[in-house]
Amino acid sequence: MVRKSKLERLSRRDLLHAAAGAAALSLPACSTETVPQEPVVPSVTGPWGSAPEKAQGALLAQSQQPDGILEVFCLGGLSPWESFYTVPDLSSGGQDQYWTFRQSDLPNWIDTCGAGLDAPEFVPWVTDGAGRMVNLGPFIYPLRDRPDLLARMRVWVMHHDIEPHELAIPLAVTGHRPGNPKMASLGTHLQRFYTERLGSRDAPYSYSITMNAFSNTNNATGAGTVGRHRSWARPLEIQLGDAARLPGQLQRPGSDGFREALDTAIAGYQARFRQRLHSAARAEQVRAPGYNDYATARENMRRHAWLAKTITPELLKTSSITPCFPPVYGVGPDVPDETTTGLRVARRLLLAEQPAKYVQVFDSGLLTDRAGMGFDSHGEHVGQQGTNAAHMCRVLSDSINRPGENDPTKLDLDRHFVLLNTEFGRAPRREYTPANPDGGGTDHWPWGYVVVGFGGFVNEDRSGIVGSLNSDSRAVSGITPAEHRAALLLSMGCWPFTEESYNVGDMQDAQSELEAAMYLRRTVLGYST
Repeated sequence: MVRKSKLERLSRRDLLHAAAGAAALSLPACSTETVPQEPVVPSVTGPWGSAPEKAQGALLAQSQQPDGILEVFCLGGLSPWESFYTVPDLSSGGQDQYWTFRQSDLPNWIDTCGAGLDAPEFVPWVTDGAGRMVNLGPFIYPLRDRPDLLARMRVWVMHHDIEPHELAIPLAVTGHRPGNPKMASLGTHLQRFYTERLGSRDAPYSYSITMNAFSNTNNATGAGTVGRHRSWARPLEIQLGDAARLPGQLQRPGSDGFREALDTAIAGYQARFRQRLHSAARAEQVRAPGYNDYATARENMRRHAWLAKTITPELLKTSSITPCFPPVYGVGPDVPDETTTGLRVARRLLLAEQPAKYVQVFDSGLLTDRAGMGFDSHGEHVGQQGTNAAHMCRVLSDSINRPGENDPTKLDLDRHFVLLNTEFGRAPRREYTPANPDGGGTDHWPWGYVVVGFGGFVNEDRSGIVGSLNSDSRAVSGITPAEHRAALLLSMGCWPFTEESYNVGDMQDAQSELEAAMYLRRTVLGYST
């Protein structure tokens, strides 16, 4: 038999003790002072999402927090050059950005589908972070007629480096790259935040609405991701279209005639299983997250009546309209107007008896591609981007009360924050590919684009542009999707630096959670004090 040496016979515990002793011997012998260390995680009391006591000043005042958020997500990539960031002087040689299609398709679209040739192509708005005058372009002309909206509009210059839709959309929705265990949607955060504060109720606090055209790739949105949250925090997802199943499912047709008996029986089995989780030794229930998820789902199913009464087939009904086409394209066929349907459903949920705190609408547009992304204008930039953006802006304008209107079925800028989000912008020049050899469209552009907010925490003092784009069409200064999502949490009173949300390292120029929160408050939200 071969005898092992003493070193070989050492156990793992012996080795750890030896390593600890060596580390202690390596400390400087001349210093016996205890250096006070700031806690890595500030002490927090209260429900999830509560701010640390010393960071309460980073939150917005209750009167500044919106009652609810409507997010319209422009699937495919909203082009900034003809919409919210028109700066003709940035063009190099008059061939890119706003001037890419100016000498060909754009005048025809403006004359036929825009405000008309008698109206200005673009109107001056404000200066950006570099001091350049930014104009509002022709594709958003319905919003240019709403000075009350423009007075409470804040534009953020965004940037990241992900080009495929399948990765960029979840990044824009969650603020995290796919694969990050923290990847959870804004709706998930807010569903948990309000449930733990206000308690569970018949109606969810967060919803996600997707148009029928995007059904095959719905999982790519990231809207239903929960990350490190429990599954009960997932927003309620609503799919539009003639074959929408949710209204029928909410009626629970499979239990007609014996629903009460079924619920009673299941409640009995559930109570019996819960008893098995009780620890007599500790006189308490053992930790069982899976059981809690099931119990919450079952309770939500039992309280289906409110949703069944609210989300009806009539509410989801979609009409068809004829999109506007410039004469060169001819007259197109009627198409379903799910943009109007989605925003109608969102308004109903935000203004309901049990109002939502957050509703996200994924807009596929009137004119869409085979993947259901209406702003993915590889083949026809002007006709597709212009028609979809103008229609969306028109429906959005009609969804928000004008000064003195007070329509109870419309949103109120004093109560609601409206966000136009997108996964990236469009390239500042024509795209020539074998699939599109005539160069009528544009490619993806994540290195510099914009997202836009109206009302809510954006009052007239906070209107303007955060950041700037350069002549190379990249962001000179701006923010990332993580910073924007974290700031929106902060605007709702939810502390964004938890193990389920964001890290200090996700923010720019911050060394602590308090510094990061103050950066979000000051730079992203516009509140310096």
